[in-house]
Amino acid sequence: MILNVYVPKPESSAASLVLPGSAIVGAEEKDGRILCYYEGNAIGSKDLESFYERIRRAASRLATKYPTTAMAAFPADELECAATYDVEREYLPSVKDYRSLERWTREPALIVQGPDLPEGAHLTSAIGTRFEKAFPRLLKREGPVHTYALRCGQIVVINVASGMSEVIHPTDKLAESIRQEVRLGR
Repeated sequence: MILNVYVPKPESSAASLVLPGSAIVGAEEKDGRILCYYEGNAIGSKDLESFYERIRRAASRLATKYPTTAMAAFPADELECAATYDVEREYLPSVKDYRSLERWTREPALIVQGPDLPEGAHLTSAIGTRFEKAFPRLLKREGPVHTYALRCGQIVVINVASGMSEVIHPTDKLAESIRQEVRLGR
């Protein structure tokens, strides 16, 4: 499921209702309004400090229709679509308006979207520094093989014993297979 990531237009009811810097995701409604779920981290949770993590939370709620007070239907003309978010792959495949996104999030778009790594097989030492700056999130660990998801959607499989890594494109069949295994708890 691909969702739109919205930024409220200044002086709109959306801008006055939603906490500044909140992640706002939505799906268009038939009556010209957009049903939005949002996450602003009003309680100051450590795991929601980054805009990316707030997007993940809001998108998960929308995808599962989770009951929350952090949702509203706003007129479409009050919102600007700044990016898209792939719920299954947990990344932003496109940023449409970098300036608006950065103004609203107060974070550089490259941090929100996450830098990518060169795809293919590599010595782990060759991607080490770039890997750490790509916001890796551990998906699973099986002996010496550690599998990570990056903010940019790539999957990185690191074999600690051999010192080799494989960087996989977000839409590659192998990446899909790995995500499926993680979802099924294998």
